[in-house]
Amino acid sequence: MEETSYSSRDDYTRSGIRNCDISISETLADFTRLRISALTNAAEISPQITEVTIGPRSPKTKENVKVEPVSNNNNQEYVDLLEDKVGEDLRYTLLLKEYEEQLQNNSEDMFKNLLEKMVATYADTMQRYWKNQSDEWKRKSLELRARKLLMAKQLRENDNLTVLEKARLDEQNCQMINQQTIENMNRILDEQNKATVRFAAITDSRTKICMCYNEITNLVQREPLAKDILEKYISSLNTVIGNITAIMDFCKTGTITDKEVKQSEVLSWNIENIKQKIIDDINLAKQQESLKKQIEEEEARQKEIKEKKELEAKAAETARIEQGLIQQAKRAQSMFYSEKNYAYFNELKSFLDCYESSYKDLLENTNLKKFRFDCQKAVNTPVNALSSVSGMHMRDKFDKLAKLLRGEKVQVLDTFVTASQHPQGLHYCTALLAKKIVRQGDLLVSSNPEAAFPLAAVTVALWSQFPEFGKLLEAYFHRQCPYLVPMMLPQKEGQTDKEFYMSRGYTYNDEGVVEKQDKFLKRMSGIFRLHCAIWIAKTPKFMNASNPHSLRYGWQWLASFINLKPEPDISATLIHDFFTVCGSEFLRHYGKQCTKILKLLSTEYLAILQNIDEGGPKTRFEVFLQSVLKTGHIPPPNGLLAPNTW
Repeated sequence: MEETSYSSRDDYTRSGIRNCDISISETLADFTRLRISALTNAAEISPQITEVTIGPRSPKTKENVKVEPVSNNNNQEYVDLLEDKVGEDLRYTLLLKEYEEQLQNNSEDMFKNLLEKMVATYADTMQRYWKNQSDEWKRKSLELRARKLLMAKQLRENDNLTVLEKARLDEQNCQMINQQTIENMNRILDEQNKATVRFAAITDSRTKICMCYNEITNLVQREPLAKDILEKYISSLNTVIGNITAIMDFCKTGTITDKEVKQSEVLSWNIENIKQKIIDDINLAKQQESLKKQIEEEEARQKEIKEKKELEAKAAETARIEQGLIQQAKRAQSMFYSEKNYAYFNELKSFLDCYESSYKDLLENTNLKKFRFDCQKAVNTPVNALSSVSGMHMRDKFDKLAKLLRGEKVQVLDTFVTASQHPQGLHYCTALLAKKIVRQGDLLVSSNPEAAFPLAAVTVALWSQFPEFGKLLEAYFHRQCPYLVPMMLPQKEGQTDKEFYMSRGYTYNDEGVVEKQDKFLKRMSGIFRLHCAIWIAKTPKFMNASNPHSLRYGWQWLASFINLKPEPDISATLIHDFFTVCGSEFLRHYGKQCTKILKLLSTEYLAILQNIDEGGPKTRFEVFLQSVLKTGHIPPPNGLLAPNTW
């Protein structure tokens, strides 16, 4: 029976080594069967043993003991010994079963989370347990040996050599099994320790792989070039992640070996190499991009230098051509207008357009129709009534117009008008007055030249107090009579006849027919005579100011006009009107210079007109020049105001 017990333990040891099973319940079950087997064998041989063979009650001297019939007293001692032994074994069994129940109550999740701690605790417990078991087995082996020695002694005495040999073999087998069991348990503990170390190594490799993968991810997010580079490594990265995941899943169910540890380390090295390759590729790409950028910048710089040189050469050629064209244009342009006068014309034109847009809302508001009508009456009534009847009459009209431009209340017939009652009222009235005065040159002065002088006198007085009004007035003069700039614009390429004639000051009726030449000359003459009257007008005595647009502006006009290419009718008409209105003052102020101009006109200028003009204006102008040069005197114009008029 003891051989059967030992054989069971040997089977357990071999099975544990083969399967690397560390189940506590199976181990305890094997030990339970071992003890039961030992007790069964002891019970079978107890009738043949009359004395205590092991333990404290065993004999101390080796004497030959004769086997006698078993007494009641000895039976009692044997029962006590057996009860002690059974109680002790039962206590060990209960203790071990309690350990087993406690370990079985632990959950699998707790075992996984606390793997290292439990393995260490289990290993330490098993070491202590197997040490205790080893000591116990050694002690029992010694007791068994003593019993067997006693049995051998008794058998020798009884010449029972077979029993003695069996006991000796049992002792050897027991020692061998005990030693193998201890070695097997040590191997199991070593395997568990190695498994823990392997799992820790695999976990460490997985952590390194995760950290490296995160570094690669951050690198891709941080570096724009890394996205394209990552494409050729994405399969390798996925392989590494898939393999380490498979190894971690295998660790949960299978036995960890050095192969898995080595694989995890290789995967960690692989992802490190991949990361380094990505970094190297990024650095190389940066270098290539930087080099490419430098090459492109250099090429761009060379191209820019080349283009700059080409542009400079082209610009120089263009400038040379343009300069020639400009000079040619200037020579051609000077025949129609001077550059300075044309620039001033555009300046006044822009000013007038901007000024008229400032009261656009007032014109478009239908609710202000009565206000606009009252403003028109406040302008038209004094202007239409203006005459040279007396200085007091002129002063009255001037005061009304000046009050209107200042935004004060003005009575017009039975109505009181205040231009400033609307934010745009003053601008509207100022523009309305300037336009009305220029319009009087067309409607009034063209048929009554003497009416120009009282109107010019009031206009100059207003101009001296309201400079903005004077600028508007000049802009309207240029719009109605471009010869006052002076300029004679040629017909441009693509310009229609209507556009050309309107740029020269002609008007068209509702049927689209241009006005006749005699009517055009009469209208231009009236506007121009009014402007000439402004050049020679004097400011009233009650004003301490001079004429802001005096005769020197007339001199500038005459000098510019005679430098332009003469044209039929209009050139002779305007020069004749100039000397008719301004000639007397002009000769008095400029004396010899005036005489030189008159001689120039009578010779060279008239010579040009002879070739292009055969009409009445040229003839009248020629007769006027001959008379002036003959007499050396230019009479003052009819209707000129006396110096003390107002």
